Amino acid sequence: MSIIMTDNSREFLEKNVPEVLEAKTARDALDVLETFIERNGFAPPDYEWYNELGREAQKVYDDIYLSN
Repeated sequence: MSIIMTDNSREFLEKNVPEVLEAKTARDALDVLETFIERNGFAPPDYEWYNELGREAQKVYDDIYLSN
């Protein structure tokens, strides 16, 4: 079973989180992407809001979640 996503999401993942593309299920892909967002997606100084990378990654997360 392949994971359904837009071409834009696939391009983002190829560039930033290629291990998501190796996931066997959408749930596994979302788990890897969530970890990526937690580690790289928040802006200093308080790490309360997404940075630009986090916003893009969250869009990809939503795309995969809603499409599968």
